[in-house]
Amino acid sequence: MKKILRFFIYFGIFTHFTYSSFAQADWLRYRYEINGGIGPSFFLGELGGSNGIGRNNILDLNWKATRIGGHFGGRYFLQERIAVQGSFTFGLIHGSDKNTKEYFRSYRDVSFRSPIYEFHGRVEYKIRKEREGHRYDLRGVRGQRAVKFVTYAFAGVGVYYFNPQAKINGTWIDLRPIGTEGQNFIATRKPYSRVSISIPVGFQLKYVANTKWAFSAEIGPRFLFTDYIDDVSTTYASPDLIAANQTTVPSDIAKIAADPAYESNIRPDGSYAYYNEQRGNPYNNDFFMFAMVTVHYKLKANRNGWPTFQR
Repeated sequence: MKKILRFFIYFGIFTHFTYSSFAQADWLRYRYEINGGIGPSFFLGELGGSNGIGRNNILDLNWKATRIGGHFGGRYFLQERIAVQGSFTFGLIHGSDKNTKEYFRSYRDVSFRSPIYEFHGRVEYKIRKEREGHRYDLRGVRGQRAVKFVTYAFAGVGVYYFNPQAKINGTWIDLRPIGTEGQNFIATRKPYSRVSISIPVGFQLKYVANTKWAFSAEIGPRFLFTDYIDDVSTTYASPDLIAANQTTVPSDIAKIAADPAYESNIRPDGSYAYYNEQRGNPYNNDFFMFAMVTVHYKLKANRNGWPTFQR
């Protein structure tokens, strides 16, 4: 009896370490991955928003402003549960006061679009890992069933470029050179940089089809350090001063870029009624987000540890 019991104990220990070694060897063989995907992009800032008073959270998103984005990149597993990924993300974001029924934002009637080009690196943690089951993965068959769905949490840092534009008289106009809030001639308002830092965070749900292919859906908000993604942040400047202090567009275009309703805001004495009145909120930075559906392809490592397309 003792011999039989000893046999099962040793067999269990052997089986455990054999399975662990095979699992470890599997992720070591396929620790490289390339991926690419597409999905909607969202913007949260001064422009547009929901039909209530502006809120600095996701509840203020205006779904009519949804646009499209994409990405491609590569992943490398440092450990079975920990990976690093580098990605290039690109897309378009948009916001328009025409999309909201909130009175003051609707009356402001400012809109924009901006391309986003972002390089970011991130660290990913596999919350739930995949697992191979018995050979045929059939219902009713005893044995360990496969785990096909994997969940990740990630965080990182990125560098991105943006360029807010407004459509005026049928033409898209770059807004930064105009200085729509007086950035080019008011000493206390410096021109903003179109290159900035992002902090991407998020979650990913991944379906592992086989050793080569997987598919995922993820949500990735970006926390930003600028309030000028939409070219709106502080207060109105005089349209006449803006027109007089730039040479990139005709004066009437510059005035409309600063205040589409500037003509109706001129008092009988010729002064500008909205001078130094609130145009945006400088105390909250802008925010954008991508939701991506991605295809993943695993690369097998060769004997030297480098990725290869050979299976």
